[in-house]
Amino acid sequence: MAMVQRWSENKKLSITSNGSFEELYASRQSQLFRDLEVLLELKPSTFSSSLLALPREIRDRVFDYVLPDIVEIRPELHTCLWGADMVHGEPWRHDIFGYGSSVANERRLQPKLLLINKQIREELLQNYFRRSKLTLHAELRNTRLNNNLFEFSPHILQLPMLKHVTHIRFYVEWNYGTAKDIAKEAQLKDQVRMTSSLLEAVDIIIAPLQPIETVELSILFFWKYRSGKMYSLSMEDMFALEDVFKRYAEQRWLQILRKNKSTVTSPNPSVGVGYKLSSEKKGTEQSGGMEIFVSQDLDLAMTTRRESNVDFYGHYGISDPLPQPCYRHGVMI
Repeated sequence: MAMVQRWSENKKLSITSNGSFEELYASRQSQLFRDLEVLLELKPSTFSSSLLALPREIRDRVFDYVLPDIVEIRPELHTCLWGADMVHGEPWRHDIFGYGSSVANERRLQPKLLLINKQIREELLQNYFRRSKLTLHAELRNTRLNNNLFEFSPHILQLPMLKHVTHIRFYVEWNYGTAKDIAKEAQLKDQVRMTSSLLEAVDIIIAPLQPIETVELSILFFWKYRSGKMYSLSMEDMFALEDVFKRYAEQRWLQILRKNKSTVTSPNPSVGVGYKLSSEKKGTEQSGGMEIFVSQDLDLAMTTRRESNVDFYGHYGISDPLPQPCYRHGVMI
């Protein structure tokens, strides 16, 4: 009776599937392995693949055949915006990235390639990131109570694509409380101190990276008097802030740029730092704004920057097609 029942069940499976019982079993087993890798966060070698029997150098040659061809223009990739409030203890996914609107489908990574094996998936992604223009989007923020600490999400340092980042855009919320009768010298000293704190935060994020091509800082100033009234930055104030950056930050930022290998001159003549200043926008809560461009090709970086929109609350409108962050599947906060 048991043999008849088992034969009957097998027959049902064969009838309802397009392939043989062995093919269905192999397919379901493969799917189960992939699910287990995700749910149990297993090591890459837990479930093997025949590709892993090859040396890494040979696997990389194989990946060259299956990855999209990149002739001249690199595919434009973006991380999600890592806000300063995305803190430790929250199970954010770290492998999320999105494509720029100019990236055609045939130049995008095929999702089915990422289902082979966990280790193969990581190696494919690393190879694809290495040949792409990858932009990290991150928020830096201080508070009125602690002007000297610019916070950012610690999850940034766990991103698997971090070492392949070529471009960075920082969204900086700069809070500062001041008195009406403060001396110019004292205010300048505060600005130098806060600039130093901003540099420290930027250095921590950039430290794991390879030399990069462009860094953009979109800074919004939220300055208020101790009474709570908004401090409106005049253009004179903005020029003074620009001078602080030129004196205390520019040299450090220029050191992090990738050297242009296409020229024999040193330093690269197109390398530079550029500024766009804006005083208070009526109807918003921000005191002023500044965009700083540190780039291997400064002219290109400044001409291709979209005009920044500022909403009622003084936040920058982001026109880049950024992916939405999400939590790891099956993990509770």
